[in-house]
Amino acid sequence: MTAPNARPTSGELGKQVGWELVIPWLPAPFRALLWSVTLLECVALFAATEYCPPGLAQSIVHQLVRSDDPQRTLTHISSLTPMFFAGSILSIIGSFLRIHCYNTLGRMFTYELSIRKDHKLITTGVYAIVRHPSYTGAVCSGFGLLLCILSPTLWFMTFQSLFPDPDVKTRMINVFWYTHISMFVGIVAAVMQRMKNEDAMLEKNFGEEWKEWARRVPCRLVPWVY
Repeated sequence: MTAPNARPTSGELGKQVGWELVIPWLPAPFRALLWSVTLLECVALFAATEYCPPGLAQSIVHQLVRSDDPQRTLTHISSLTPMFFAGSILSIIGSFLRIHCYNTLGRMFTYELSIRKDHKLITTGVYAIVRHPSYTGAVCSGFGLLLCILSPTLWFMTFQSLFPDPDVKTRMINVFWYTHISMFVGIVAAVMQRMKNEDAMLEKNFGEEWKEWARRVPCRLVPWVY
């Protein structure tokens, strides 16, 4: 969620409309949200270890979850589920792929659609497999994060203990699930549109060179699929 390069100059930027106007403002609040949730998860996990004094552990559970059975809650929070494990692996793979793209493109990788001065069309390495591997990494990492967040053993999901009414609990959990799933679907839809805009911009700038690359690498996001 941290741009590898500074914002391009106005002369290098592509047309900034719709989603492009929002992108520069998203990383900072999203990072703050992720760090806040991560730190709270770490505190909850620390309470579940033998290194945390029992009194402090109970106090943490009372403040974060307000459970009537602290020990059961700690056992629940510290359990590793296949869903969380799969999400972690996907997030790590997606993040490494995206960082690899940062390094491969160098100064040409910007969060904003742009054609930099002395811009070169990179068609080797992972860019010889799909045309937009950084978006592949972003979607993979985002889906992994979604699986982690929705894992039933995370503290973030145990907030339901704050609501004693079973009907309220169910509604809150449903709202939580639908909100995150809708956000992920919206992000994927935005990525699809952005890929089209980026392809159009590169085709306009590089002409036949881009068309030849597109013929060799027809898939945008997933090898042999899309």
